[in-house]
Amino acid sequence: MTARSLAGQVVCITGASRGLGAALARGFAAEGCRLVLAARGEVELETLAAELRDLHGVDVIAAPTDVRQATRVQALVDLAVTSMGQLDVMINNAGLAVYGPVESITEPDFERMWRTNVNGVIFGSQAALAAMKPRRRGLIVNISSIAGKLHLPGESAYNATKWAVNGFTGTLRLEAARHGIRVTCVCPGGIDTPFWEGMDFHPFPTDRIRPDRDFMKPEEVAETIIHIAAAGDRYLVPEVVMQPLI
Repeated sequence: MTARSLAGQVVCITGASRGLGAALARGFAAEGCRLVLAARGEVELETLAAELRDLHGVDVIAAPTDVRQATRVQALVDLAVTSMGQLDVMINNAGLAVYGPVESITEPDFERMWRTNVNGVIFGSQAALAAMKPRRRGLIVNISSIAGKLHLPGESAYNATKWAVNGFTGTLRLEAARHGIRVTCVCPGGIDTPFWEGMDFHPFPTDRIRPDRDFMKPEEVAETIIHIAAAGDRYLVPEVVMQPLI
């Protein structure tokens, strides 16, 4: 049970077309929230938006967005405010990974990860902070990874992007608090989502990886984030680290 009703709140989610983003969209819609959903996959995004409108009767805007472009992210937040009157929760969730040994990471691969995982979070946070300041309330959730806490073989460049997200979010939290805005960094372990599709590099023997043991369900992570959003405005959860129990 949530601490308070979220009905009517406006939630903007990037990377919303599948995986954790889609689970978040479904979870917040079930709470009666109005949604602005962003992703590059326009067809998937529109399909999800239609599903949520039909199932929960909530307002949902599908806004194809490339988070690597600051102007597009600003336009996304502007759309939320102009169309729905406010922005209560911003979830910077879009991300990607390219795995492999240190010497195998190419400049285009690293550039793609950095622009999505780091720039996208920074642009989304900047736009949301500016939109929330006049009301002196709101929540920004940046989705990082447990990879931002560890040093993992085969994940050097991905680790670097997530460590950057953690560092940025910590400072953002201090600055935003002065304006009554909460900031939370969420660092989940492996989540059973399409994020892993097409991965052909495994730093550890594949027979040691079992989805039922090593991966969480996206709905489980989404539930925790929704609980944070429903908490009171007078305290915050600076960081959440999640991983499978066994």
